[in-house]
Amino acid sequence: MPPLSANMTALLRNVVERHGPDLVPLIDILGVRPLSKDDREALRGAVASELTITSGALDGAYEPTPFGLELEALIDALGHC
Repeated sequence: MPPLSANMTALLRNVVERHGPDLVPLIDILGVRPLSKDDREALRGAVASELTITSGALDGAYEPTPFGLELEALIDALGHC
């Protein structure tokens, strides 16, 4: 998988700082070495929390907003790190 873009990495860091601060060191090794399945799942869980908890990620019909779509893309990308 290609490395995460600078924007996706910044979004990931922002989300992880709120929903899993103990996972921040994993962001620093992205692109340096592959993450374990457990590490990827932990990061994806933090992003999923942001998607489901944060106001503005889903609209009134529980469909993803543009921000929610960014989070979904990040979750997908983390499945392949």
